[in-house]
Amino acid sequence: MKLKNKNQRNISDSKRFHVKHFFAVGISGLDEKKLSNLSREQTDFQDILTLPIIDSYGNLTLKVLKSFEWLNEQFDYGLLFKYVLKCDDDSFVRLDNLIHEIQLIELLYLKSELSSVIEMSKVNSSPYLRTNVQINRNETKNKLSIYWGYFDGRANIKKSGKWKEQNWIVCDKYVPYALGGGYIVSKRLVTYIAKNVEYLRIYNSEDVSVGFWLSTVNNILRIHDVRFDTEWVSRGCQNFFLVSHNIAGKEMQAMFHSVMLKNELCSNEHITRNFYYYNWSAPPSQCCNMNKIKNIQ
Repeated sequence: MKLKNKNQRNISDSKRFHVKHFFAVGISGLDEKKLSNLSREQTDFQDILTLPIIDSYGNLTLKVLKSFEWLNEQFDYGLLFKYVLKCDDDSFVRLDNLIHEIQLIELLYLKSELSSVIEMSKVNSSPYLRTNVQINRNETKNKLSIYWGYFDGRANIKKSGKWKEQNWIVCDKYVPYALGGGYIVSKRLVTYIAKNVEYLRIYNSEDVSVGFWLSTVNNILRIHDVRFDTEWVSRGCQNFFLVSHNIAGKEMQAMFHSVMLKNELCSNEHITRNFYYYNWSAPPSQCCNMNKIKNIQ
């Protein structure tokens, strides 16, 4: 954990981005030694968000929910933000490149005429992105919020293991959701979730839950981005990746040093699994055929 935290802090300090990171930690049931260690770390870095819950995988969705509640409350007290990136502590994020891409997304999709955004979502000319606009029929102004990550729409309901869902009655697949290794939501979506906590169904998988909570919300731009390597296992290493999930501590250090020395994520680019483009015009169960081309030039 310390190794991962050190990498996060080094990346954050490497350039003057308007970025603030928090490590969300449930503190219920912790002994005095662990609480003391957390207190010292908080004194040193001011980056721990303590939550009154038991920190366990079974409470991960609750942790995300409570974190969104806290962020929304703190907005009124000076913690101004436009977007939230939720990622795991084994995710490596190219914050320098991600900030640049956020600015491009704002320019192309959030500050353009709504009709232009809709047209762009049909053309699919980007080598990385596949976008979908969900608006009511009479919308004319661009009031879009972003839900950005690597989406899946054909995942089967888990019947066993730590992702088991016993009470999913919506349909025979999970609704389209951005995979939990890393995804971005606009502030308005954080507020929507935070203000409707008592009405939201909590499922075992937090990424599935967020996708479900946002499934009927108006004015959403969903962005499927192959630069988010956020599945349960990494697809390898490509220098264009923005978020890489399931990365061990030593790998993170190697990535960090490579970024600092060469401005490249990978010491050796390689692919272990193919990516897919999300087909938003197809039914969700047919969304995600693997791309036959492994590399994007």
